[in-house]
Amino acid sequence: MWYPEIKHFCPRTPIILVGCQLDLRYADLDAVNRARRPLAKPIRPTDILPPERGHEVAKELGVPYYETSVVAQFGIKDVFDNAIRAALISRRHLQFWKSHLKKMQRPLLQAPFLPPKPPPPVIRVPEPPASRAWGPAALFCTPLCADVVFQLQGGQRVFAHRVYLATSCSKFYDLFTLEGPPGTGKEPAARARSLDGEQGVLGEGPRAGELRAVQSDEALGDGARDLSAWGRGFVSVRRELVADPVAGGEKRMTVVRMDRSVAAEPFRAVLEYLYTGRLEQARGDLMQVATIAELLEVFDLRMMVANVLNKESFMNQEITKAFHVRRANRIKECLGKGVFADVVFRVDDGAVPAHKPLLIAGCDWMMAMFRGAFRESRAA
Repeated sequence: MWYPEIKHFCPRTPIILVGCQLDLRYADLDAVNRARRPLAKPIRPTDILPPERGHEVAKELGVPYYETSVVAQFGIKDVFDNAIRAALISRRHLQFWKSHLKKMQRPLLQAPFLPPKPPPPVIRVPEPPASRAWGPAALFCTPLCADVVFQLQGGQRVFAHRVYLATSCSKFYDLFTLEGPPGTGKEPAARARSLDGEQGVLGEGPRAGELRAVQSDEALGDGARDLSAWGRGFVSVRRELVADPVAGGEKRMTVVRMDRSVAAEPFRAVLEYLYTGRLEQARGDLMQVATIAELLEVFDLRMMVANVLNKESFMNQEITKAFHVRRANRIKECLGKGVFADVVFRVDDGAVPAHKPLLIAGCDWMMAMFRGAFRESRAA
């Protein structure tokens, strides 16, 4: 070191110990060595001194210690400011009559360097195994925690879940968010188009408050609401106690009576598409499926049927992919706003609304809890 020479030739000169290239302590040395000149000496981890070693040397010499990094723009101002302080203090014995030198502070301590925030870890969600017993398709076949039932001709009933239908089809979203006294079949033409991709998902501002208000059990009332003028294929909707097809007992559900023109099997195919995004191409009633899809304004399903009939089934892959992306975004907004929520998890810092069908289809543990002999499985 040059410390003995400085003390010999310049005994009154203040000395400050400075550690440079502080950024190398937290940098990727392999990337740094690759970016340097080909003949440059590679930097090894042992070449980088820890801050404790610098403080030990500074304590032995009796001088202040600072660390700097030009790359990180850290410590440069500290070095120059405190060098000025040390120089002014050393002049006190030469210019003792100047009062401003008496108030000069000694070199200050340096604030510790905050290392850069590490990049977030890459979280890879594994794909569920192909042999998984539960999922949207199985949930539709075994309607656990169903909250809507469709009455078809011949007394047939189809149980389903509002959150799956509403996030996949704008028509069902409008149906489940109807409000006002029953008996008024006329609804505004531009009502509740919030699931349309061009106008934003689930609406914003005051509309969000309306959605929360109409999701309660009393939103549709006990009496039936006439839907003959609201949309084709629908007759009425009401709230009533219905026997649960899986758990037994009675629970309050949304009962939707469909028109006679809606056949059972094609209607089931449309609902299954809203759950899974898939269409069974070998069906013999594709034209009836397309007709019901047009009634319910499921235009992507109607397009898929047209592709199958035109022997262009390869185009359905993009339609299915867009369907899942669109529904995932709508489910996120439903979770954020609590729309159609039927279960609330109370945690330390608040409450988290959720949807039983989504939890059952995505988690075996949740399925066991809501299906088994737990208090949560019987809660309405």
